[in-house]
Amino acid sequence: MCVRKAHVVALAVVLSVAVTSPAFAAGDPAPGLHGEVSKPLVSTPAPVPSPPIKTPAPVPTPPPVVTAPPSAAPSSPAPSPAPVVDEPAQRALEVSYAKGDSVATDMRGIKESLYKGKWFNAKDEDTRRCIVRKETGGNYESVSSGGDYRGAYQMSRALAIGATWMMQSEVRKELGEEPAALVPALRNAPTQTWNRYWQDRAFWTIWRNGAGASHWRSIGC
Repeated sequence: MCVRKAHVVALAVVLSVAVTSPAFAAGDPAPGLHGEVSKPLVSTPAPVPSPPIKTPAPVPTPPPVVTAPPSAAPSSPAPSPAPVVDEPAQRALEVSYAKGDSVATDMRGIKESLYKGKWFNAKDEDTRRCIVRKETGGNYESVSSGGDYRGAYQMSRALAIGATWMMQSEVRKELGEEPAALVPALRNAPTQTWNRYWQDRAFWTIWRNGAGASHWRSIGC
């Protein structure tokens, strides 16, 4: 009787253990056999492949635009340089002109100035020719209707005589004593009888780089 009750108790214990213990798959070690419980296997998900990166096609570089340089505006031609005067040769010519060379005694025409000394200014030569053209048309023997203005430049008697006093020392310095001795005689001669050289020289002496331009201002040159 006592033995039978013991079997029943033992069976009940075994059943309670079987009910309360978790089930194990075949082949899994039971708890307590190796001192640990086996860990469940965790599967690692397969990596998701990244989509391929598209490299943008290279943008063709446009060829450089070559701009033609603007055409330069046509420039005005440079003024011709004033001719270089050979002073010794020019002085020799002026001595001959002062004495009455045939070139100096030509009293008609608008021509190059025979005087090219201290007061001659090449840049005013066109103005001088304009004055001669408008005053007398190139007639070095011209006399105004009233007789007050004479010669190619239509100088008054006082202006012409004043020019001789200004020329006196310069003629001596540039040309020497012989031509200088001719200057006082000009004061006693009508201006229109002075040869071309002396009239040209008197004009430049009065003009003085434009300082005496007022004597011909009304001409409009």
